[in-house]
Amino acid sequence: MNELVLLLPLFFLGGVISTVAGGGMGIVMIIAATLFLDIRSSIALASLLTVAIQLAKIAHFYRYARWNVVGWYIALGIPMSYAGGVILFAVPERIPKTVLAVVALLFVAIKLARRIPTLPATRTNLVIFGGVNGLVGGLVGNAAMMRLPVLLSLGLSKEVLVGTSAVIAFPMNLSKLAAYIPNIIWTESYIAFFFMAIPTIFLSVWFGKKILKNISKQLFEKLLLGIIFIGAIRLLLL
Repeated sequence: MNELVLLLPLFFLGGVISTVAGGGMGIVMIIAATLFLDIRSSIALASLLTVAIQLAKIAHFYRYARWNVVGWYIALGIPMSYAGGVILFAVPERIPKTVLAVVALLFVAIKLARRIPTLPATRTNLVIFGGVNGLVGGLVGNAAMMRLPVLLSLGLSKEVLVGTSAVIAFPMNLSKLAAYIPNIIWTESYIAFFFMAIPTIFLSVWFGKKILKNISKQLFEKLLLGIIFIGAIRLLLL
């Protein structure tokens, strides 16, 4: 429990940095958790905490969601999210570590390039990429950047993009959690930490939004990418 408590300030700092930088909280949480937990427990914990964040986003933006896009995307995304979660606990630990590191490095590369590839948002593409998103997300706990090319190709406004992404992510996250939860040892310390981490994350988002107007966003983006890059290299080497 003492080691887990040390994660709280790391989660708070990661939440502030990712809020100011405009994304990457899920990856940061997983990377931070791997300092004290195994990769599978880190992925499960971050996914559980992400549910709370997604609910907050849905509460604010659900009215903007494009439900026709949501339906096609999750059609294969939900079962594949569960499949990815099952695979996480069936393969050697090296595989999710390597895939997560690659996803993190791709996130860094796309952010540095400031250019996200776009794809035609046909029904077929929505179903296929929903399935790929679900499988990778289930295996590594976070694959939000895989949704962006498809959703951005629709030319959605910021509010519609956030609302549609959140409504898509929530059921897919629940699906992979259905595979994670039975495989995690739920000690009292683990449960207690989870309930301490939720307000910590929300406080970090609130604080990040408060200081955003008074600081350089570019500096925090560089700090975020540096943390993710170092974390990805560490996952590859360990």
